[in-house]
Amino acid sequence: ADPVTRERAATALARLKAAAVAGESLMPASLECARAEVTTGEWAGALREVFGEFRAPTGVSGSVGVAEATDELLAVRSAVAELEAQLGAKLRILVGKPGLDGHSNGAEQIAVRARDAGFEVIYQGIRLTPQEIVAAAVAEDVHLVGVSILSGSHMELVPEILEGLRAAGAGDIPVVVGGIIPESDAAKLRELGVAAVFTPKDFGLNEIMARFVDIIRATRISAVV
Repeated sequence: ADPVTRERAATALARLKAAAVAGESLMPASLECARAEVTTGEWAGALREVFGEFRAPTGVSGSVGVAEATDELLAVRSAVAELEAQLGAKLRILVGKPGLDGHSNGAEQIAVRARDAGFEVIYQGIRLTPQEIVAAAVAEDVHLVGVSILSGSHMELVPEILEGLRAAGAGDIPVVVGGIIPESDAAKLRELGVAAVFTPKDFGLNEIMARFVDIIRATRISAVV
């Protein structure tokens, strides 16, 4: 854009932020933003600076302990407890939803079943950046990161998470990915270092939990030995 257009856009964004801070109607300032060729991303970014970003409630914390204690679930709980005794620490997993994907149901089912299985679960809602996921994984010292992506952006976002973990000195934390992922992409993700890829055909939640235990055992026990 030419300097005049950029200046008008900057002025319009400043007016929008001022109106938001003052609690005034945003419509006049928003109309000026449109006329000044401000993008929706710039418009939304200006408002986020004032109001922050909404995180949709997940309902995960209120759903702990709802699964029926079947033999399969009890077996996973036993495996979790056994591995915790070996490691001397509570097994912690991070469930992350990066990108613009707003479909959180699958991730929340995983998070709830993981808690039912005895894991400590860190789940911060949807639309996280790869950087936020990496920071949470490091801060919480998790044993596994589970990434749920249904938007088709797995080949862009997952490598960023892997690279971020390595850069943070946490490249030994295994990463698993779930979503609508073609087998060709799944193979590439595994080549990049992803420990496991789950797709809709992997609907057995207890089986997934058992895989989590196996993956953590393979990485942590071998590291100790």
